[in-house]
Amino acid sequence: MRWDGWIHQGRTNLAAAALCAATAALAAGCGDDTDGSAGASSGDGVGADGAGCLDARSHDALFSLVDPAWCAVAVHETDEDVGFASVTWGRHGGPMFVRSGADGAAEIVRLTPPGGASGALTAARAEIDAGVPADAFLGGQALDLPFFGWTAISWTSAFPDTLGELVLIEDGAAAQRYEVSGFFAAAAVEGRLLYTGLSPLGDRAAGSSGLYAAESCGAAGQDARLVPDGDADCAEPAAVAAWGDSSGPVAADRRGNVVAVLPSADGSQQARGFAAGAIARGAGPTEGDVLFTLPGSGMSLAALAPEQGAPGVVVFQPTDPETYEALAPIAVAFRDDGGRVQADGSPAPLLELATAGTSLSLVADEANRLWIGGPRPGGGFLFAIVVRR
Repeated sequence: MRWDGWIHQGRTNLAAAALCAATAALAAGCGDDTDGSAGASSGDGVGADGAGCLDARSHDALFSLVDPAWCAVAVHETDEDVGFASVTWGRHGGPMFVRSGADGAAEIVRLTPPGGASGALTAARAEIDAGVPADAFLGGQALDLPFFGWTAISWTSAFPDTLGELVLIEDGAAAQRYEVSGFFAAAAVEGRLLYTGLSPLGDRAAGSSGLYAAESCGAAGQDARLVPDGDADCAEPAAVAAWGDSSGPVAADRRGNVVAVLPSADGSQQARGFAAGAIARGAGPTEGDVLFTLPGSGMSLAALAPEQGAPGVVVFQPTDPETYEALAPIAVAFRDDGGRVQADGSPAPLLELATAGTSLSLVADEANRLWIGGPRPGGGFLFAIVVRR
């Protein structure tokens, strides 16, 4: 079964509220003209101007950028069924996602970009005997960990039961399994897995909603694992911070800062940022810094690291608190000075959806660019790569 079924079973009805987005832009820069006049065009909407910004028609079937500080520099498409999967950035150098297979299997799909600013993504599929029970839901995410060559997937029992497993894949097979309650979404930094859920790894009992951590223990090929098993140099899996009433997305930027967004039963959701030094392997619990509070909930989240004096940016797609319909993504600038991740302004609109309610995939690549993906009206899936200028 798909993970979005588990989400809808378990969501608390949230109080009605309206999304309040600030009108100030994050910065001035290269525009993405909504009238399609940006740069020379080849007639298909993929022409670029002198700065490499593509004509807005290259992606206007999916969205239009409203913040002139951003522009698209490439567009790629695939005929793969991405569905509601949470897209992550894979070690192969492209987007990746997971979907359900037959008889408890999971299929991991890796998409490799072509050379140039447009063209089809090449898909590589691998089916894994994940052992997902017939009455459980495969998690919506496959995540390449930056240690031991592992890829992490998960499954969770049907609501109200929240028990499930984290499954670590190595060489195309399930290598390790850890019981966990309510495992929802994950990110990773060197030597540490971070995830939103309801319990530490190895704990069957559902506890507080929050951000949890598990550290790399042992060495590759030498009893590699995520629990200490008596190793004093490796910490037990534990909560980093508890807040909210249910789980939400989490993302790491390439500097090791981490952002998580967790919703509450009162109809609000709060994003917290955790600086790299405070969230790294070996660090203890920390409350993080509040970046924003919005009504509703949300699924898609990406974090671009600060670079060359410019702030980092968190991009998030919230959902309507009453209908759960996807809303237009917002962007929040942040600074990571002084060992903290702090908002540098209020949430501001980043783009407008061509079709209301379209759920987007947001993911940052190794070049600190934002990939925005979504279904094409005529079928298939489109990714636009956007950058700040």
